[in-house]
Amino acid sequence: MTFLSNLKTKTMERFILLLFLCGITVTGQEQSIAPEIKLTGFSHPESIIYDEASEYFYVSNMADRTEGDGYISRISRKWKKQEHDWVKGLNDPKGLVVKGDRLYVTDVTVLVEIDLNTGEILRRIPVEGAQSLNDPAIDERGNIFFTDLAGNSIFYLNETDEVVSWLSSPELEKPNGLWVTPEVILVAGWGEDQNGNFLKADRTTKEISRISMEGIGNMDGIQPKGSEEFFISDWATGKIYSIDMNGNLTVILTSEKSSGDILYLEDENKLYLPMNHQNEIWIYNLK
Repeated sequence: MTFLSNLKTKTMERFILLLFLCGITVTGQEQSIAPEIKLTGFSHPESIIYDEASEYFYVSNMADRTEGDGYISRISRKWKKQEHDWVKGLNDPKGLVVKGDRLYVTDVTVLVEIDLNTGEILRRIPVEGAQSLNDPAIDERGNIFFTDLAGNSIFYLNETDEVVSWLSSPELEKPNGLWVTPEVILVAGWGEDQNGNFLKADRTTKEISRISMEGIGNMDGIQPKGSEEFFISDWATGKIYSIDMNGNLTVILTSEKSSGDILYLEDENKLYLPMNHQNEIWIYNLK
């Protein structure tokens, strides 16, 4: 070994030792960061979204999963106004999506429509055959697609307010998170006998294919990161991944078990994690 090579080796060994002594781990692009903020006062939060028009965050709380104890929280952008029981009387609310001045919430076997201005529950739309409704997403025409995890199905509420069964198949791998593009519907699979995958279903042919190939975990939320790239959450491990349409997967950060249906705000480069078991919202600054 030459003197220069030996010097480089010793320098690298010292660098690794320094990282170890400082408690820093290097795992690809994963950031060893703590939450910037932890918002408290929730009860088994599952999903968080932000509505630019009203400038409020909305959080679904499953509470203790007894009939009627679920609720929706409404939190202002700067946290000054926090209405934790803004809408009460739900059962086990999970996914949230805003369309115009309406908030739609999946609640076990019904899709609940709420007036954003008053907080009044306007309708509880029954979904025939549903078992455990979860994440909703809107397409370019205003159709609201939503998953049924236990039923291995995807439904949608069309423009004429009819609930339609779009696809049902075990290949959906217990669909949890959902994101709709003009060409495909992206699915975060919870998995059943093995870890779930990041999937896509062609909107024309309804053909289902895996983007990830080996199983990632109990996949929960999906949020667009940029062009052809997404953040996805693993509820079981608390890991937040970045994944592209070719299946290239990178661990971005690790929280704790029970990170649910996440939110990413690109303008501030922050991730919002509803932590189900911790009864908190954890906010990570990715800058």
